[in-house]
Formats: sequence, structure tokens, C-alpha cells
Amino acid sequence: MLIREIEGMLADKGFGYCEYGGCFDIAARKSESMMLIKVLTNIDSLQEEQAQNLKILSRELDAKPVVVGLHTRREKLSNNIIYERFEIPALTPRTLENIIGGLFPEIYRFRGGMFVEINPQTLKDARENADLSQSELARKVGVTKKSIYEHESRKLKIVYKNAVRIEKVLKTKIILPLEMKVSYETETAPRSEFETKISGNFKRIGFDTGFVYQSPFNMIAKEKNFTLLSDVEESGKQIRKNVPHISEFSKLAGKSAVIITREEFNFDIPTIREEELSSMKCNDIKRLVKNW
Repeated sequence: MLIREIEGMLADKGFGYCEYGGCFDIAARKSESMMLIKVLTNIDSLQEEQAQNLKILSRELDAKPVVVGLHTRREKLSNNIIYERFEIPALTPRTLENIIGGLFPEIYRFRGGMFVEINPQTLKDARENADLSQSELARKVGVTKKSIYEHESRKLKIVYKNAVRIEKVLKTKIILPLEMKVSYETETAPRSEFETKISGNFKRIGFDTGFVYQSPFNMIAKEKNFTLLSDVEESGKQIRKNVPHISEFSKLAGKSAVIITREEFNFDIPTIREEELSSMKCNDIKRLVKNW
């Protein structure tokens, strides 16, 4: 099973991990490095809502989101190539193993072909050392002078075969390892009146709040350097289902967790009733989770 293969790899590399079947399947952490991994045999089956929540959760916890799979609808994934789905890096198990071992891929697969990034200053220095003008290099490579100028001016993606041609002409390595970049510009609004009310109470006492779904919890509250993973639920049945996952995830992430409910429940995680929250201050909440 693909998930077990990835978990075995993570364990061999010294990562702690836990599972959750939502916007991610595996949360993994080693020292200060944390990843949230969605495992899909076919990476095209990633849903936009899953991707959105995965990016929100990754942003709030300073984690790296990644999709690991074997193929798309049309092709088998190749090792040491970065694909993407909804702006999240997608790759094979072997590529993931290389990355956590410190070996980053150079090739980015996108609509239209294979691309890489090159070092602008290295390109310029190598061209000048070869005593070639931008026009002369462009002619040897089969691209325009404008293309050479632009790639010497700033870091841009370039067609892989053109980068290889430049390296052969200049006899210099200019292709860079890819950075695992993700766009985190996304937000999710509370879905119920209860969530909206609880968020308002947290904001009143100095917390910033954000909502995430398909996760063990649904609200993240932040105050300066303090992050609180909060499950805001009216249903006792849903809370009982969530508690083991919240507990395991919060320990892995190194973050405090709390449950906010209408009624009083007895769980292994600190619980605050809505009525109590309305009279609490920020330090009261910090003290509660610290002394738990």
C-alpha cells in the first residue's frame, strides 16, 4: 500500500508521523521541518477543496504541502521531476525520498513540457567568460537574444532542452535545484453560526482566527507566538470522533489544542464551553492549556 511505503520511508529518515484521511493523509515532522502529505495513486484525483485546505493548514503551521502519487490520467510520473496540482508540488515516492535526503529535483513538469530554473548571474558570467555576446549565444542555442537577456536579468523558468544546450555551449552548470514553492493566498470562512460566534469571541480577546476543513480541527487561533489548534463543535459525537486525531496531530506539530463546545464534555483535551469562553481572557486560555 502506497501510504505504508511512504510511512516506512519517513521512519527510516527519522521522521515522526501520524495519519488523517482528509486534506492530508500523513503529517510528518523531523526537528523543525514539517510536511503535510496527500497520498493519491492518481494525482489528478486531488480535489480543489482538498488542495485549498491543505494550503491553509500548511501556511498556518509553516509546513510543506506535497502530493505523492504514481501517475496522472495520461502518464506515469517520472522520478526526480516536480509536477503540480492546484499549485501544490506533486511527485513520486522516490522523489520525496530524495528530497528529504537533501537531493532536490531540477525539472518541473508543466503544461507544454519540461522546465528548469537557471542562475542568472552564473549564466551571464559564463557567457562573458566564453567571450560571447547575448546574440551569439542565442544563435548557438537556437533561442532569441531577448530570451538570453531575460534569463540573465532575473530567475525565470526555461525549457529544459534549451538550458541543457546553454550548459553544453558554455561548459558550465547553470541549472538550479527547484525550490518547493507554494502560493498560500487562500482563506476559508466559518461555515456555521456557532463557528462565527466562537471566532468573534477569540478575536475579542486578541486572537487572530482562521478556518480549515477536512482536518482534525476546524479553527486555528493565533496570538503573538502562541498557536492554538481548536475544534469548534456543537456535536458531541463529532468531537469524540475527532479527539484521537487532534491529540496525535497536536503532539506531532508541537502545538496546543482545545475543544470549544456548547455543553460540557470530559475529554483528554482541554474543553471550553461557549458560556465560559465569553468571560475568559487570552491568558486564561493559555493557562488552561499549559496546566492541562
